[in-house]
This record gives sequence, structure tokens and C-alpha cells, in this order.
Amino acid sequence: MPSLADQLALSRNRPAGFDYMRIALAVSIICLHSLNVTLGLGRALEILSSFRIGIAMILALFFALSGFLVTASLLRCKSLISFLGLRVLRIGPALAVETTLSAVIIGSVFTELPLAQYVADPTFHAYFLNIVGDIHYELPGVFLHNPLPDVVNAQLWTVPYELWCYVILALLAVTTICFNRVAYLVFLAIVQVALVSYEVYRWEEVPIQLRAHLLVFCFLAGVGFYLWRDKVPFNRTACLVALLLCAAGMATGRGDALAPVPAAYVACYLGLMNPRRSWIVSSGDYSYGLYLYGFVIQQCVAAFGPPVRHWYLNILISLPLAFGVAVASWHLVEKHALRLRDAVERLEAAMLSRISILGFGRRAEQAEREAVVQPGPINPVRPIVLSGR
Repeated sequence: MPSLADQLALSRNRPAGFDYMRIALAVSIICLHSLNVTLGLGRALEILSSFRIGIAMILALFFALSGFLVTASLLRCKSLISFLGLRVLRIGPALAVETTLSAVIIGSVFTELPLAQYVADPTFHAYFLNIVGDIHYELPGVFLHNPLPDVVNAQLWTVPYELWCYVILALLAVTTICFNRVAYLVFLAIVQVALVSYEVYRWEEVPIQLRAHLLVFCFLAGVGFYLWRDKVPFNRTACLVALLLCAAGMATGRGDALAPVPAAYVACYLGLMNPRRSWIVSSGDYSYGLYLYGFVIQQCVAAFGPPVRHWYLNILISLPLAFGVAVASWHLVEKHALRLRDAVERLEAAMLSRISILGFGRRAEQAEREAVVQPGPINPVRPIVLSGR
């Protein structure tokens, strides 16, 4: 039976499945938000509660595939300097541009305050903290009469948790836990038991999404599947069983703590499929732009009043606009930011010549040898945020 590592090698470490997954998940989030922005949060939750399993799976898959791909990046870095530097390049520039455009352009157009009062408001200034992961959702006087009022970028709530995932993975690297896959498996088992115990003890109202700490665990499960990729089978039946386990755990929300590991397997299986690449994935990575701009565009459409406040109209209008902006974001911002990779590596080399970060590169190479021996060099895999994800 082929393993995840075998399937990864067949695609030369760049399977198209992950690219299609990111686009599909980002589009799914825009479709779900169409109910929030046209009906309001309360009514939307009433409707979406009947589809809790599918909704909870979306972000679980996003975080799990991020864990799988980012681990590949970690094990190829010489030190935490390049690892964290590359994460900043992937997330920071596009987030900074989106935050600035939302505050300066969209806010100025849709605010009900005089422009001078708008830019002088402390809420306007605080909004720019989104750039560093301190998330603020409101701009003064913006979208006050929308069905979901006062909210400019609700989707950004996942950004701090994605950043926490990177910090935790960096700490696991410092402690060498993620360079010893047996130690990592023990770590994962301890966290799983702790989460199950915590969920049983907590026993409160179930949210429509997985709680944030469980999304982080989805990321960690994705890390584990990458480390053990030569031992984990790539099997359709196993994927179907994992889907059933996810459905059983997520149906009522009482078994959410048991869902991240099977959800991570589903993400790995789907991502490692390698269908023919179309122009939508071969020309760029547009999922992050869809994630960043989708919600604010949907709110702009909803601001035009009752004639367009139907969920299907919101999708039909917002999705093409969001995709167009995502294409522009990739070609004008994200792609150029990633070209600074060489500068990060030069900085790393200069710093490593002056200070000693002992053994990081050797431990990474050792972890690669322990995990799986693959023919030829492994090409870098571009990670993503929900994201995240």
C-alpha cells in the first residue's frame, strides 16, 4: 500500500491537490459569509447550525494542511531565522496592504462620519494593529446599517491562532521534539488526552466552528502526519473512515476534541491527490487573497441596500470581485514579497556567522533521514494561512 511519502514523491513534492483545496476552502468561506452579511449573525447561525459538520470541517482542513506544508518548510530551513522570516513574508505584506486599503479607501468611502473626524478617531488608528496580528474588526462609522453592522473584516479572527501555530512549532523545534518523530508522537498523544479531558470538563454550549485551541491541534496533527508520512498509508478507505469519525465527533460538538486527527488525515489525503493543474492554480496562489478580501467586499456589496441583500446575489457579485482582487494581490504584492526569500537567507547566513544556533540544520537533516528517504532533492512547498490557513 502506498504511503503519504510515496504519493508526495510521485508529484515531485508539489501535489496539485493542496492548491485546489486552498481555493475551494477559501471560496467555501465566502459562500458561508454570504448568510452573515445578508441576514445578520443570529439568523445565519440558525440556518447554518443544521450544517455544523461541514462548516466545522472547513477551518479544520485549513489548519491541518497548513501544519503539513509548513513542517516541510521547517525541515528545509537552516535555522529559525529563515523559518520565521519566510512566515512573515507570506503573511505580513499582503495583510498590511489589505488592512491599509480597508482603512484608507473602503473606510473613507463607506463611513458616515466626516472624513476629518473619521481619520482622527482612535478606532481608525487601532485598526492598523491588524498588521501585527492584534485584530480589530471595526472602523468608525463604517457599515453601521448593514445586517451585520460595524464589522469590516470578521475573517481575520483566525490570524492570531495561525501565528500561535508557528510559534508553537518554533518552540517544538528549539526543544528538538519535532526533530524526533517518536517524541512528537508522544507529545501529540499527551495533548490529545488533555484536550479530551478538558472538553469533558468544560461541557458548555457548542459553537458552530471548532474552538480555537482545537484548530491549533489540527495544525499540530498535520505536523505529525508529515513527520510520519512514510508510515501513514495513502488509502481511500482510510480517508472515508476518517470522514466518518469527523462526522461522529462534530455532529453534536461533544466529540470535537477527537476530530482533529482524522480531519488532518482527510486534509493530507485530499491534498496529496494530484489532478491536472489548471490555470487557476498554475498561475498563482490566490487563496490567501480570497481569504483577506472576501468578507470586506461582501460587506461593501451588502451596504448597497435591500435589493442586493440576498445570499445568492451576494455570492454572485462578491466572489468574482474577490477573485479579481486576489489575483491582483498575488501578482502585485505576495509574489514580490516571496522574492525576498534570498534576502532572508543572506541575513540568516550573516547572523549564523556571528552567533551559534547549535545544530538546527543538522537536526533537521537527521529528522528528514529518520522520517523517509526520498530520491532526489525535495522542492520547497509553499505554505498558506487561513488560513488559514
